[in-house]
Amino acid sequence: MSVQREADFFNEFADAHDEYDVLGEEAYKRLLSHFVARIRPKAGERCVDLGCGTGAFTKRLRQFGLDLTGLDISSRSIARARSAASGERYLVGDLRSLPFASGTCDIAVFSGVVHHLPEAQLRLAVFREARRILRPGGRMFSFDPSAHSPSMILYRDPRSPLYSQAGKTENEILIDRAVLSAELRSTGFETPEVRGTGGVTFRYVEGQAPILIAMYNLYERLLGATPLQDRWGTFLIATAAAK
Repeated sequence: MSVQREADFFNEFADAHDEYDVLGEEAYKRLLSHFVARIRPKAGERCVDLGCGTGAFTKRLRQFGLDLTGLDISSRSIARARSAASGERYLVGDLRSLPFASGTCDIAVFSGVVHHLPEAQLRLAVFREARRILRPGGRMFSFDPSAHSPSMILYRDPRSPLYSQAGKTENEILIDRAVLSAELRSTGFETPEVRGTGGVTFRYVEGQAPILIAMYNLYERLLGATPLQDRWGTFLIATAAAK
């Protein structure tokens, strides 16, 4: 993986689009409902949003009264996040070497960043770092595109005839639930739980016409209203506890 090319991609994206915020509000409501139900955040807890980009998810966590810090490798994304901050802090940093003391955080969030870590050893190193900074009983939460989602396979799997590289870095992969669960367990987390979720609407997709985004969003709303979302949901939501 080229860390510098990843940083360059998001620096350029932040310059071109002002902020990296491609999900629709329905998607954020769905993600936050999972966060509340499975993390049970308490006011005053220290939460770090890892891979925060321009702070799209971080700022939506303000409502819980958390002590919030966002971290990202893209300096220009962090500059954008700081310009709109309202009590939370933002740092430029590397997920492999977090600037937090061991056992000092209550919640570690991976904001759609795990799928930017293509190699197993890299993911394991990042998960170990997250585990290191969490207190015993701390929790982790992540959301990423699923390798079990028909729509993601069609659009983001290189083997698909409909595959598109637009708006996608060279490092991105789709996440397999069994692999993710095993990697979390092997890096010191316990009771990992990985579920699929539908209802992940988008407000912007690089290179796609608005009519296609509207059709996709309709599909997402329908999927999100059925039990099939756990199996075929567009995103995987993962949670685990620190021992």
